[in-house]
Amino acid sequence: MHRIYAAFLCLLCCVTAAAQQRTDKFLEKLLLEHASPQLKHILQHPDSFQVQLIYTQINRDAQNRPAFKHYYYQVDNKKYFNPASTVKMPLAFLALEKLNGLGIDKYTPMLTDSGYAAQTRVWADTSSANGLPSVANYIKKIFLVSDNDAYNRLYEFIGQQTIHEKLWARGYPEMRIVRRFVAMNEDQNRHTNPIRFMQDGKLVYSQPAAVSTLQFDYSRALLVGRGHMDKDEQLVNAPMDFTRHNNAPLADLQQMLQSVLFPESVPENKRFRLTNDDYRFLYRYMAALPHESRKPGYDTTEFFDSYTKFFRFKGGRGKIPPYIRVFNKTGWSYGFLTDVAYHADFRNRTEFMISGSIYVNRDGVLNDNKYEYEEEGYPFFKEVGDIIYNYELQRKRPHAPDLGLFEEAVAGLGEAPKAITRGDTTKKQLALVFTGHEFADGGMYIAEVLKKHRVPASFFLTGTFYETPAFAPVINRLKRDGHYLAAHSGRHLLYCDWGKRDSLLVTRRQFEEDLALNYRAMDRFGIPAAHYFLPPYEWYNDSIVHWTASLGLQLVNFSPGTRSTADYTYPEMGKNYRDSENILESVTAFENQRPAGLNGYILLLHIGTDPRRIDKFYFQLRKLIRYLQGKDYAFVTIPRLLSKQ
Repeated sequence: MHRIYAAFLCLLCCVTAAAQQRTDKFLEKLLLEHASPQLKHILQHPDSFQVQLIYTQINRDAQNRPAFKHYYYQVDNKKYFNPASTVKMPLAFLALEKLNGLGIDKYTPMLTDSGYAAQTRVWADTSSANGLPSVANYIKKIFLVSDNDAYNRLYEFIGQQTIHEKLWARGYPEMRIVRRFVAMNEDQNRHTNPIRFMQDGKLVYSQPAAVSTLQFDYSRALLVGRGHMDKDEQLVNAPMDFTRHNNAPLADLQQMLQSVLFPESVPENKRFRLTNDDYRFLYRYMAALPHESRKPGYDTTEFFDSYTKFFRFKGGRGKIPPYIRVFNKTGWSYGFLTDVAYHADFRNRTEFMISGSIYVNRDGVLNDNKYEYEEEGYPFFKEVGDIIYNYELQRKRPHAPDLGLFEEAVAGLGEAPKAITRGDTTKKQLALVFTGHEFADGGMYIAEVLKKHRVPASFFLTGTFYETPAFAPVINRLKRDGHYLAAHSGRHLLYCDWGKRDSLLVTRRQFEEDLALNYRAMDRFGIPAAHYFLPPYEWYNDSIVHWTASLGLQLVNFSPGTRSTADYTYPEMGKNYRDSENILESVTAFENQRPAGLNGYILLLHIGTDPRRIDKFYFQLRKLIRYLQGKDYAFVTIPRLLSKQ
């Protein structure tokens, strides 16, 4: 078996080697036609600047499925560049994958112990909301500001041997991540710490100290520069030896990013084992800017918005327009700058991937902190990014991309936590929302009416609803018809007292675990983890709003003023009962009597009701839709209703 595996790795290496030194004339011509004299100088001196670039066009079909066309400039897997912090990206993916295998939530406190020379013990994290370290908070810090300590903790959690076994098995045989970002020798880096996951003072999982026994191929010497400063800050007139350092080919890094942003675009064996909630979480923090984070929080004079956004923005501390998001990972060290990125323009509906690396070190001395990052490096990324972006703006596509998945993932970043109960009242559009927990009797009828009238709707369903086998046909139908499917809690808990709203009936951990159950149930249907969450009983308080926001989610609720939410009542409820005629009249009356009518309205109904209600309001859905369409209202999903684009 070992011989077969070794032969497989050898074959992969041979295939990779056959594609060395690749340059596509199209990309070279595009760059040179628009290049400034400084950029032309860089491109005309490949031995000095060691530029590598990959530009990827993305074309969508009528079903919004992406196809990728890669263009290369001087890309060479054998041309070494120090990957620096870009290696943090695959570790973030692997850490989430490992948690999923263990059945542990990413927010569960992770305590790192010390069990070998030079190891660090970490039992607290003042940057997190609860003061405790977790994989989730480490990943946030990795993408927000490229935090080194966070990377070290994930390296220890995964383990050096597992890192490589997982990456090599996915077809990345040249990936080598053998160092923490702290002073340690080779032996110390092979040893990783004992780790405990704790919850409410109880041990959830204990991982013993580990040591990697892998043997790496260090036969190819990797020497850079003409000199370097040693650990005593003395000049050594010899190249710096990177033979035993981390290594990450640019094409591998971009393919890993593509495999997470567009998992269906790569073979299954190249995908990381992530949940839909993991994907939503990663998209959010790959794109988030330092000022948009509260926990962890950052001094934005040091960590400015474009701090980790090299292409187009970091040069001159450029401002990033609110309609553009960059999902990326950068790295900078020893004169090497690298960025692996996906750019999405929500206003102009353009998207592309671009990855690049450059070496800026005029004096040829490494480790002296004298590199031309500001003078040549960041301006290079700005100009190349602008050339590609401007080309993308005018490039004709067979179909405009629907970027809603990414737009929703970053919705609400930087805003104060709040519950949203209505959209833009200046637009004549509204969202039809259905909630569900125990009953689904109206599901198929509702789906038929919506399809006939071409109305998109939003369905907020509990974990119990998603788990009920009898409801699966309804869920699959709604998914197939393109409706928005989201969360309504795991078990339909009552979060706070009906009489004393400030009095919580659940702990924060109970809230988080219950909501996680809801998302796991959605994941089994392949439903993307929705950003918008509608609380059970439509009842919540400020604590629930803040807890929801801390998970990167947005709490929404129905717009008050009509009796639509009473469609679940039945006669035995006495004075609380509302028949269908009364409910419909309340909607039409509100629409007629208010200046803004139902503009921006979130109109909530139920997908099913107790059998004791004979007068099912969903049988009035056709009449309601016709009435509102007759009033020129456009029906949209919750993400579209609340979109700022």
